[in-house]
Amino acid sequence: MAISPASDSNEIVYIQIVIDTEAIIADNPTPSTNADSPTGLAHNYMYMVATRGNVFTPQSEGTADLNVKAITGDVIRWYAVSENGNFDTAVAIYKIARYDGSDDVFSTVDFNVFNRTGILPTDRTTFPITFSLQSYWFNSATILKTGTENYSISFALYRHTRDQAEPVLFGYFWWDPTLTIQF
Repeated sequence: MAISPASDSNEIVYIQIVIDTEAIIADNPTPSTNADSPTGLAHNYMYMVATRGNVFTPQSEGTADLNVKAITGDVIRWYAVSENGNFDTAVAIYKIARYDGSDDVFSTVDFNVFNRTGILPTDRTTFPITFSLQSYWFNSATILKTGTENYSISFALYRHTRDQAEPVLFGYFWWDPTLTIQF
């Protein structure tokens, strides 16, 4: 949902984070399996995007740092997905924390799961589209003011293996993006 200059109310800014899990697995063969002590990562594994109307600096798109247009009271919703759509490997953000001394441009982050009817394409033909109840999860915060927020994002990485029916935890990771909010 893009910010409209004529908008009378606050809006939601969605930030999708695509995480290159295959590169992380290749480069970090023995990651931390302790959620309280995740393995730190460089910025070259994550790509943050938002809708064009919400991006203040287009050059920040597809990087680990993002410049977003928002107003006080808007809500940011972060969500993450692996490069394969969470099919072979999957990620889940479990913590977003602001650094002390930062501008505090967003509030404390909450985690929410929403169950909502979504589309379900038909196998082999796409159409007709059917509908099913699906779960969506987001980390959300309210924009408090303009500025630059230095923060950390921690996530769990799971992968499918040939000997397990369900995905198996590979490790916990974090990185330190920045989010710049401008009106």
